[in-house]
Amino acid sequence: MSAQQIASILGNAKKVGNGYLASCPVPHHGQGNGDKNPSLSVTDGEDGNILFKCHGGCDQHSVFSTIKDMGLLPALPDRPEYLASIKPIPMIAQPTLEHEWVYTDEDGISLFLKQRYKTYDAKGKTYKTLRVMPDGSRVGKLGDCRIVPYRLPELRQAVADGRVIYICEGEKAADALCSLGVVATTSHAGAGGWNPDLNQYFANANVVVVPDNDTAGWNYAHKIVESLIGTAKSIRVLDLNLSNPKEDAYEWVNRYDGTRTLLAQIAKACPVVTSPEDVWTPQRLLESAETTQDNPSAPTKPRLLVESWDSIKDEPVEWLIDSIIPKKAFVALYAPPASYKSFISLDLAEAIATGRDWMGYRIPKKGAVLYICGEGHGGMGARVKACKLQNKSPDGANLYIIRAQLNLRSSPEDFAELVNAINALIAEIDEPLEIIILDTLMRMSGGGFNENSSEDMGAFITQAGKLQEIYACALMVIHHSGKDVTKGLRGHSSLLGAVDTELEIQRQDSVINSSDTSVIGNAILTVSKQKDGADSIQIGIEIVRIEIGMSDLGFETLTSLAIRQNQDIASSTSKGSKNNAGSGGNQRIEMDSLMKVIKAKASYREVDGISRYGVTLDDWRDEFWSMKGCTEDDKTAFRKAWMRARERLIRVNKIVIGDNFVWLKTGLENYGAV
Repeated sequence: MSAQQIASILGNAKKVGNGYLASCPVPHHGQGNGDKNPSLSVTDGEDGNILFKCHGGCDQHSVFSTIKDMGLLPALPDRPEYLASIKPIPMIAQPTLEHEWVYTDEDGISLFLKQRYKTYDAKGKTYKTLRVMPDGSRVGKLGDCRIVPYRLPELRQAVADGRVIYICEGEKAADALCSLGVVATTSHAGAGGWNPDLNQYFANANVVVVPDNDTAGWNYAHKIVESLIGTAKSIRVLDLNLSNPKEDAYEWVNRYDGTRTLLAQIAKACPVVTSPEDVWTPQRLLESAETTQDNPSAPTKPRLLVESWDSIKDEPVEWLIDSIIPKKAFVALYAPPASYKSFISLDLAEAIATGRDWMGYRIPKKGAVLYICGEGHGGMGARVKACKLQNKSPDGANLYIIRAQLNLRSSPEDFAELVNAINALIAEIDEPLEIIILDTLMRMSGGGFNENSSEDMGAFITQAGKLQEIYACALMVIHHSGKDVTKGLRGHSSLLGAVDTELEIQRQDSVINSSDTSVIGNAILTVSKQKDGADSIQIGIEIVRIEIGMSDLGFETLTSLAIRQNQDIASSTSKGSKNNAGSGGNQRIEMDSLMKVIKAKASYREVDGISRYGVTLDDWRDEFWSMKGCTEDDKTAFRKAWMRARERLIRVNKIVIGDNFVWLKTGLENYGAV
């Protein structure tokens, strides 16, 4: 509605300038007598609104209200209630004190303390440092307070005793390590820095720095090393290789069941650092997403380290078995099926555990051995007993056996169970492992393992490397050669590339010259690859039958196999001779096994109307299997050997087979001529 229209309705309207005059409708205008002489200006405003002005003195509110009540003005929108849109400020929960760590002087008098508070924001925690005054009161600034490391009294005693001191990033991690019985400390500033005033307390100390599992933790380790070089007696930096970023020694102890023995073993394996440049942030942390959030100035290891050849020093090789197996080496021992691999590897394990020379080669220091047997579980007891008898092994040797198939390649559960078992063993014997033996690679890789796949073989090699990294020990895997034994290890070539030492076994049954009837086979062990030493070393080995006791009923002598050195075998046999050739050894086993089972189980049976004295083919086959030392992986080769054995003895008129029964053709007296 326009100004003209409103003025006309109000009455007495007339045009004046840009607007109109009309009678003012306010009831009390003119003392209630009305506006007989028009005194209300009505004008169209520039913004489209109507402007009113009563020249008779009525206030604007009365004018607008009256005109609005007459329905001459449009309804105005409700004025927003601004206060209604203001939300109350939420109550912020106050931080909650979780823990308090007290820093004392040498006499245990409190100097200052550090408090950890739980907060209810994204960060989740905060810290506060308070100075403790002589009267026990606390003030919020350290000021000129003496700065000391955490657990100073224990630290000073450890330095005096020559014990190792572990430096962590925080008090919680230090307390966790202390719960294991070691001495651990930290600085109150944590990853924020290392106060030079702390250096004096580490003079002549053996220090192991234990960084948190993030780049900030390794920055902190770098600062510590930089400060303590030249002050501490020795410094090592220990990577706990934890699974998740931000974890530290607290999780290693309480989540991963870390032990004092394992900690000492890992620390001992760490090299002594002589310069801050020796401290590198692990690649796994540099590649993680958190790297961009951390201090980018942390030193990172270059891909290529350029060294002056004058600075490169020879590092002498440490040996588990002189010239044969280096300490901490990745070793592969391989052979065709039924070539005495398990017997040779068990004998090698016994030698390391007892410290006796092995095949003429010195063992500098005996050590604990873990043998993981993935096949032939039932016969392991007999093999162990034969090995003990052959070598006159003392009781109490630190040789331990796990009889189980494991999937170390792709099962985190199996890997974790093995680590837990090894940790428990190390804690019990209080001694590190020197070597872990995996018998065989196939039995340790799980179902669906394709040994010719680079991915599958690479996954196994990675997990084997993790075991070595955790326990700083050698690891030997037992494997097979292919159909063509001249091509070496079976499977993907990455295995050969990964191993430091390769040991090849060749059966030499065609050259059995011993007059000792207990000798049932010969072999040559060749060092076919030695990364840190000479290869082509050859060791002659005799396989001997050992009587280990009597059967439960006392009617049968129980036997198994063991090995011993006979260097004449290696000396008289060329490396290029055909493996498993000839029939001398096999012939001896064929007749030995048959005669043994005849003596133990022979009975009369009517065959084709004639009474025959012999045994079942099943009983003979079982004894033949046992005396050849076969395992589950040897089934295919054994079937062929079993067929040849029967055919050959029939061909040379030694036996007759009929109705699944076997008997000697010319009688027991012919056995001596075989």
